[in-house]
Amino acid sequence: MTLHSSPRLMPSSKWLFAGILAAGAAANALLSPKWAIPVFAWFAPGLLLFYFRNAVLRFKMLWFIVALMASQIVSAYNVFPFPWPVTVALTVINTAKLLAIFFIDRWVSKKSGHFITTLVFPAAFTAKEFFDIATGGGAWWSIANTQYSFSWLAQLASVTGLAGISFMVYWFAAVTVWALQNYYTGKKFTNGVTWFAGFFGVILLFGAYRLYSVQTTRMADVKVAGLSVPTFGLLEGVYKDVTGKTVTIDPRTSPTSPQLQQVNAALLPFIENPDTAKFANGYKALYALHDSLFAESRQAAQAGAKIITWSEANAIMPVTMQDAFIQRGQNFAKNNSVYLLMAMGVFDTGKLTPAKMFLENKTLLISPEGEILNVFHKNHPVPYAERCKPGDGKIPVVRTPYGKVSVSICYDADIPGSMRQLGAEKSGILFLPSGDWYAIAPYHSYMAMFRGIENGCTVVRQASGGLSLVTDYRGKKLASFDFYNPGEKLWAANVITGHVATVYNVIGDAFAYLCMVITCAAVLYLVAGLLWRTKKIPARKKMVA
Repeated sequence: MTLHSSPRLMPSSKWLFAGILAAGAAANALLSPKWAIPVFAWFAPGLLLFYFRNAVLRFKMLWFIVALMASQIVSAYNVFPFPWPVTVALTVINTAKLLAIFFIDRWVSKKSGHFITTLVFPAAFTAKEFFDIATGGGAWWSIANTQYSFSWLAQLASVTGLAGISFMVYWFAAVTVWALQNYYTGKKFTNGVTWFAGFFGVILLFGAYRLYSVQTTRMADVKVAGLSVPTFGLLEGVYKDVTGKTVTIDPRTSPTSPQLQQVNAALLPFIENPDTAKFANGYKALYALHDSLFAESRQAAQAGAKIITWSEANAIMPVTMQDAFIQRGQNFAKNNSVYLLMAMGVFDTGKLTPAKMFLENKTLLISPEGEILNVFHKNHPVPYAERCKPGDGKIPVVRTPYGKVSVSICYDADIPGSMRQLGAEKSGILFLPSGDWYAIAPYHSYMAMFRGIENGCTVVRQASGGLSLVTDYRGKKLASFDFYNPGEKLWAANVITGHVATVYNVIGDAFAYLCMVITCAAVLYLVAGLLWRTKKIPARKKMVA
């Protein structure tokens, strides 16, 4: 027997709906990269959806738009590495997309109260996220990233990628609002809730099995070390050479902070003409930076590390210095019998123009014999922020005694479609030199964890300005190190190697495409209904006449 409620009075208090909207906007901000509190992902969409469908406020839509934009701008502060005009423009565009989703849902829910209509809201949101990823925005604003600590649910990424996790979060919101509305109108709702709970339970059982089962085909461990040497000394030295003033950079500053913008402006003359006579303080800091990289790498080798990785572009230098530096790296790897992943930021000299891509953001993997096994250029420079040419789009796979090893750089891992090469090539370890800042740490590292779950590999993310993190094919943490800890930024740990096949390797983004199909079908249904009503109105007028 299916239970249902007697009709009840739907809340109509203006203050109540104002509070629901404020709570939804606040929760939306708190689940963002800056704070990344996972539980708020299960509240924000539902609160906003309930308000949008049922609020009785005057200027209801205006308040909704203001709340959405405010929560996004607060979330973006110190997170987006863009000027404010760009941030505001992106916020306006994203708000328009969100409004379209809420309107589609409201129109569908008005036409039918059947449980199946709860699929439209999550499908539309998931399709929107997938569209944002595919058009270069990356996985930054996928709500699935917030569920890094919900390990049972996170395993769904091995089947559907991020899309399945996002769908479940948004579906929870749609089902909750649907059940509440049916409760207030006295309609049946327990069957629908039971269907959702059963489906969610199956997903969690699968996740628990995958999380706690052990792959017997895994290879042996290998000791890996990661290190970052802060580059603030170089920036401060060059600033003193240019301005004659002393500055101390706060390690927790954001890329858009006035102080860092001022220091970076002083860096331009050094890039255009890095004369050793003009930049005595800068070169003193540069040589100290390079020496520290090799000194800490030597510590790691002496501690038994077999593979050593640096953080993104940690070895900064003008192009005239790179040949000698690379040779130094080859000699180090050979003398210490280690694999050395050198992460370099090499800049071209000469006059800077808006169109000039003057930076090479790259890695070199050196073998224990001192041979260069691979030179990799960052495939996806951060839009509007990095002035470097992208790589060829390929992710290298290098065979070693420890299995297949791949290399990529930071933002590359925010493009899940590109990272699918790891699964196709059966890579066992992804080394991901990265550079973060305080406002996006540790969120950005946990985002990369999902690439390991999707593609069945270990992820070693060595990050300056954030959390260095090693996770296995299930997303389980093997090691971590916080850049903001005092002292040297050096860690070492035994890392699991070997590839584990996943369903996602086979079907790719099929589920995301299914969500796009559902969304398009809902829109076509609404358009067809609108055209049908438009066609019937003249006929009725004719009959009346």
